[in-house]
This record gives sequence, structure tokens and C-alpha cells, in this order.
Amino acid sequence: MAPDRGLASATPRKKPRTGTQAGAPGPGTVGARCFLLCLYLVGFLELFGVSTVVPSLSLHVKSFGASPTVAGIVGSSCSILQFFSSALVEDAALKGA
Repeated sequence: MAPDRGLASATPRKKPRTGTQAGAPGPGTVGARCFLLCLYLVGFLELFGVSTVVPSLSLHVKSFGASPTVAGIVGSSCSILQFFSSALVEDAALKGA
């Protein structure tokens, strides 16, 4: 009679997978990753640009003779435009990817 080997002998062994079977990235995956990285770069540059321009924008508006209220409205409108444009960029990215 053969000795009892338990559950280890009951489970079949799997062959090692290579190449595309093991999940290697295909040409579509590389293109999608490159697109996503470019999108992140553009988003970062946009946020960085706005964060450097908007604080100095109120000073320029005040130098033209505007009141502090108008300068605040100009800064807020830039932030609101950025908020809504980011949703449009995200929607375009999801359709493109």
C-alpha cells in the first residue's frame, strides 16, 4: 500500500508561464502607460503653473487700480476655471485610454 501523501499530491502542478502568458506588457499596455504618464506630467505642469501665477495675479490686478474685492474675485475665478477644466481633461483621458 502507498503511503498517504495528503493534499499535496492531489493538487496538479502548473507549468511555468513565460512571455505574454506570464503577463508581460503588450504593445497596447505600453502605449496606455505612456499616455497616462504624459497626462500626469501635463496635470502637474498645469497645477504648478497656476500655483505660481495666481498669487502674483492679485498684485497685478491691484496695480491696475482694482479693489481687493475685485482682486479676490479674479483669483477665485481662476481657481474655479481650473476646477472645471480638470474634469474635462479627466473625461478626455478616460475616453482616450
